[in-house]
Amino acid sequence: MKIQISANKVIVKIKMLMCIFTVLLLTTGCSYEAVNKGRGIGVINVNSINKGADVILSADYTVDSTINSQVYDFFDVAVRTHKGSPNSVPATFGRRPKVNTVRMLGGWASKNTEADTYKWDGSKYVYDFTQATKRIDKWLDKDWDIFQIVLDNPPWAFQNGLTLVDKPDGIHYLKKDANAVYGNSLPPNDSDAWARYIKAFMEHLVEHYGRDVVLSWRFRVGSEIDTRPQHWSATREEFFAHYQNTVKAVHAVLPNAKIGTHFREASFKGRYVDYTGNKEDSYARHFVSWAKAHDVHYDFIAISYYPHITKPHEMDMEYVYQHDIAPITTHPDWNEKANFEIHEFKFIIKMKRGGFESVQTSHSASFFAMFAKMMLTHNIRDVYQWGNATGGHYAPEALTQLALYSMLGNQIFDNQVSDIRPSNDDSNIIDGIFTKSTKGQDYDVLIYNFNRKDFTYRQPENVDVRLKINTPSKASFKYRIGSIDQSNIAHQKFYQEFPLSLVDESQGGWRKAGVHITASPMSLLNEQGVKVYLDNRHKYAKSQDLKWTEWQDHNIVVEPNGETWVILPTQLPSFAVQKIEVRFVESI
Repeated sequence: MKIQISANKVIVKIKMLMCIFTVLLLTTGCSYEAVNKGRGIGVINVNSINKGADVILSADYTVDSTINSQVYDFFDVAVRTHKGSPNSVPATFGRRPKVNTVRMLGGWASKNTEADTYKWDGSKYVYDFTQATKRIDKWLDKDWDIFQIVLDNPPWAFQNGLTLVDKPDGIHYLKKDANAVYGNSLPPNDSDAWARYIKAFMEHLVEHYGRDVVLSWRFRVGSEIDTRPQHWSATREEFFAHYQNTVKAVHAVLPNAKIGTHFREASFKGRYVDYTGNKEDSYARHFVSWAKAHDVHYDFIAISYYPHITKPHEMDMEYVYQHDIAPITTHPDWNEKANFEIHEFKFIIKMKRGGFESVQTSHSASFFAMFAKMMLTHNIRDVYQWGNATGGHYAPEALTQLALYSMLGNQIFDNQVSDIRPSNDDSNIIDGIFTKSTKGQDYDVLIYNFNRKDFTYRQPENVDVRLKINTPSKASFKYRIGSIDQSNIAHQKFYQEFPLSLVDESQGGWRKAGVHITASPMSLLNEQGVKVYLDNRHKYAKSQDLKWTEWQDHNIVVEPNGETWVILPTQLPSFAVQKIEVRFVESI
């Protein structure tokens, strides 16, 4: 019998052997010379390694000029309203939880005037600051730190004597806005009385908690003020005057108290027609100009960021920075001593009245890694979060924060992305944050895979992570990889065990029509599916850590010109995050 082998088949066989050789080369840490001569380190061309990589992420750790900044803790503050419970403990990673307290003065939508700190007793106005200290103490008693107190809704007594009308007349506020979504959004009826009230409130805090303690807290005037009429039913000029009046009252008691305000993003377009018959867009840039012109103090300006998974441009970090942030921070009148911050954040599916439906899958973990890179690149100092843990389970984004937490203090290095894939508008976004310890030869890299347009889970991407470092050519190191993906998100484990949760109701499954695939099981599944989920969720271990490989030995790769590289291939699943830890043997 004759056996014929075509030239094409021979070529295919050779390519297969070359791929196997490449994998062996990378996983053992040996060069061609090392393969032939044993454990020694040989010379190899870095650019010839792992031709199967879809994306190469690389950083040059040998050039000081590529150092950007350090990883700082921008994710340690929880935002809670007056309804919030100190039992809703966020993912703290061993830190004391910090709270930004909203609507502490009263003026709530429930019209519960008993909870107000300023009241009309029938003959005169009285202060009742014990209402505020009760709300503050409930946090302190549960071992939270007060990070910031928000001076937003005026108590209801500040509406006394106002004439409200049905249609805009340019003089009187609108009756329909007397009680907005979140309560009293009208300016105080008497600005002098408001100033005396705020001054008295600050004096009460100092007397009750001590001057040094209160100075450790920050104060914010208003919440998302240009979201009208929900948070403010007057004009921009009226808010600026209100802000200035409030700052003067606070500083009359504590001249060094940190204070600022909170607006919408720079691109925000208002649709609300106020009592003057006008609409107003984002206040932030106007505020920056006005504050400089009138020498008005601010320590920070914040915006909110609620990216919708259904709106690709809201997940485009370059677009978000250029359109929503840079017009504020690069404004010629910007106070260079002030911080720019984000005081409300959640990755969401949709907004609801007074709330939202959030993304509950690994999509949120990979999005937060991408968001973190923007935060660190542009020195955005804080992001305040709504709940990121429930019943001991970390939300997916909190797992990414856990990975970042172990990188705090590390120097950040610029990195390059070499994308070898065919150009495609819906390609996965693959990038990373490259860091090095300031105390030794420890390298931590956080990489992520996200897609703004296609939320299905695709085949993993082949990624090369390459670190150019200064180290002896005979050095060896260990590395391990921690993963966050759909396999270690609690309710996604449920989906994998119960396939009917992935099938539409119309096909006999449990998945409801019209609900986004990233929603929580309680929203996504029908009654039968929810029952099975509730009966089984206790089986899934609490999501409180990454999924780690064992430590693996590896060797340095040396180029002909003497450059030394750490080269690590990995497979990065869709909507996943990986933390790669590289430790030279002496540091293990």
